[in-house]
Amino acid sequence: MSSRVEGMLLIVLVIGLSLVFQVQMKLFGGAVALAVTRANGLAGGAAALLDVAVSWRGLVIAVLALAQFVVWLMALARLDLSLAIPMLSLGLLVVAWSGGVWLGEDLNWARMLGLCATAVGICLVIYS
Repeated sequence: MSSRVEGMLLIVLVIGLSLVFQVQMKLFGGAVALAVTRANGLAGGAAALLDVAVSWRGLVIAVLALAQFVVWLMALARLDLSLAIPMLSLGLLVVAWSGGVWLGEDLNWARMLGLCATAVGICLVIYS
């Protein structure tokens, strides 16, 4: 397999890791907000924040962030930056769409049109 194909497959893996990471971060943010609002005082808030940070979700987020970083470095070793960055940008579209599908966020027609326009722009950059 060529280095370029390997790099593209690594970018797809980074996008997948990013998707899982962003969804977990969204859920983690909700857990942090709930814990801090229920806490009493500054010390209670700090303790609640620490409890959430060392929960299973906090640890998963840390592992995902590290995995993304390592795979991204591996992809950069195989691809030109001018190709890798636009390909990685496709991950933003995947995450935005998944937020609507998995988390019930608002994906109205204007946002969908914006995502489609962004996808066209990214594809133009990749294939130019």
